[in-house]
Amino acid sequence: MPVAIRLRREHVDAMIAHALEDAPQECCGVLATKDGVVDSVNRARNVEASPYRFKIDPLEYAKLERGLDEAGATPAGFYHSHTGSDPIPSPTDIRMMATFFGPPFVHFVIGVKDREKPEVRCWYIQDGDKAEQQFEIIE
Repeated sequence: MPVAIRLRREHVDAMIAHALEDAPQECCGVLATKDGVVDSVNRARNVEASPYRFKIDPLEYAKLERGLDEAGATPAGFYHSHTGSDPIPSPTDIRMMATFFGPPFVHFVIGVKDREKPEVRCWYIQDGDKAEQQFEIIE
């Protein structure tokens, strides 16, 4: 399986930290790339404030996207956490994300049901389904 996205350990750590800080609510955010490599992890507010679903306000996303554009970065994917279940996109996640953000956008799910051993998995969500993807951590 080819690598869907490349990022540094600090980016994975930032997503995990966000997930742990917002638990028991789900967290969410946007990944941006420069030259094909993740350049930043951008936290967003989960307007659902729920342990079972997330939503980024469209106005917040538009503002974030403008800032990324000004910085020469491109939105490349999203992340959110699962605080009580495995890091696999739920049917609700798939319904929400597939309509707007299929490949090449990746979607990371950060599992923190075991706070001592967070689990990070990467997915494409398309055509009402999910497909796990490999990601590469570069140093």
